[in-house]
Amino acid sequence: MRLVSVDKLEPGLVMGRAVVDENGKILLNQNVVLTEQYIRALRAKGYETVYIKGPDDPDDLLPDEDLDPTIRAEAIVSLRNVFDKIEHQVREIRHQSFDDLARSCSSDAMRALMAKGGPFEDIHKVVTHILQDVLTRSTLAGLTSMKSSLSRLYDHCIDVCVVAIMIGRALGLDEVRMRQLATGCLLHDIGKVFLPPTLDETRLLRQHTLLGHELLRNSEDGDILAPRVALEHHEHQDGSGEPRGLIGSNQIERDRAASGPVPTLIGEIAAVANVYDNLLTGTAGRPPMPPDAAIQTVRTSAGTLLNQAVVNAFLRVTPVYPLGTEVLVREGDYRNFTGLVVEVHPDQLDKPRLLLIRDSKWASIQPVDLDLLFAQDVKIRTKTT
Repeated sequence: MRLVSVDKLEPGLVMGRAVVDENGKILLNQNVVLTEQYIRALRAKGYETVYIKGPDDPDDLLPDEDLDPTIRAEAIVSLRNVFDKIEHQVREIRHQSFDDLARSCSSDAMRALMAKGGPFEDIHKVVTHILQDVLTRSTLAGLTSMKSSLSRLYDHCIDVCVVAIMIGRALGLDEVRMRQLATGCLLHDIGKVFLPPTLDETRLLRQHTLLGHELLRNSEDGDILAPRVALEHHEHQDGSGEPRGLIGSNQIERDRAASGPVPTLIGEIAAVANVYDNLLTGTAGRPPMPPDAAIQTVRTSAGTLLNQAVVNAFLRVTPVYPLGTEVLVREGDYRNFTGLVVEVHPDQLDKPRLLLIRDSKWASIQPVDLDLLFAQDVKIRTKTT
């Protein structure tokens, strides 16, 4: 089973996993044979990739999800409700000055949305469910869930939340900090609701962080750290980030003797999770990267853009080649053979076990079991074509 671009689907292919929409309803069941009508429906719903069961794939290869699909659906519904309610309040002033938008964050109407019994209360319930589910897992699955472009912003918020929780656990955050981290990450891009989509990228980067912080700090729960995630998730260790140009120490412990403000740890965790998901899904003008390339980019960004100690924790919980990934052997006895990742070793996330299924000429072969833990000369990369 593997993730396949919807653009490459053909009638006759077999669904490897059920497609569940944002309301938790099954659109297409596992083992359904695709038709032109089904493929058109997937495109209309905005799905970009789906799991397909190939004729050469092992029957027991079932890639895991980073989050239970029903919890993801619940989170999408709750986020959409909150974002829509805020957008309704600011629709008429969206093209006014930044100061006007900032003042609207503390208006009576906004405070009512954030009060007990309002839509933000559902967010706190969702955070509980996400924490309970994610913390049962030893590593990330690799953010390989099937997602729709129609819910891209919400999926991004959820995935940043999931990755951050895994990093937070690896760093030993306590229960209170974990909840603050998860809440902040789930709402880290809420400031984008205030801004017109035509805003240039530089102003969008700066203003959505400030507006998100301004809104969330008015919450009745008195949490002062979760709003800092919205404020700091685009800050860099070398001071080149937005919106305040904070300088980090690449450490876990905060420097209490620093002369100026320093980023919070949960803000730095969110920054790593945010970069990773943006690399995987792509952003405006930047195409998506395969997992191995995204992880390498995160690795090389450590120390200057991203906190080195946080990146080290990220690397301990994130597989370079997620289960079910199609890979190409680039060095070793099986050069240019194609295989699937059939096992991820939790303590060696860059050395999976493979099942080679095609030779260098793309001909089907009797499957070859190849564990990279014991085949040190074999080098692989994610197959992208």
